[in-house]
Amino acid sequence: MRIVKYRFYADYEKEEKWVNEMAAQGWHLKKFSLGRFTFEEGEPGAFIYRNEFINLSVDEKKDYFEFLKNSGITIINEFGGWVYMRKAASDGPFELYTDSNSKIAYYKRVLNIFLLLFIVNAWMGYANISIFWDKNEKVFISPYIGILNVLAAILIAIPIIKIFRRKKALEKKQLFFE
Repeated sequence: MRIVKYRFYADYEKEEKWVNEMAAQGWHLKKFSLGRFTFEEGEPGAFIYRNEFINLSVDEKKDYFEFLKNSGITIINEFGGWVYMRKAASDGPFELYTDSNSKIAYYKRVLNIFLLLFIVNAWMGYANISIFWDKNEKVFISPYIGILNVLAAILIAIPIIKIFRRKKALEKKQLFFE
């Protein structure tokens, strides 16, 4: 049996936690896209899932996926740079980043992508709203598009703040133990 669940998370780590809770109940992720998750019924707790943002060239991604496959990790689905993967729970713990330095580097990569999206949406929002107030231009759709851009920028700011805090906490912890 298959089920489809619709959820939107501004925090990718909470999303991953939810997918693992579904797996613990016997629902295994088969496919995902923006806010849409397809699960298939299976053995409860059989797999551990991880998600990761991958910003690699085609060749680098192919090599990385091959490395993961050789490590017993199955790629489930890829959408918009985000990849879900799983490993059998019987194989033990499954962490993609096991040391502070690699986790901090990953947070920086994800933070850079979200910052770029934030800047683009904030600028587009400002530009579209400004066009509306220009006395020479009366484009009535611009303020609505501008408002949508500003709302998108606000939504994107949520994961930026969370990732920044996690990165800072990890850096602080790393300094404490050095």
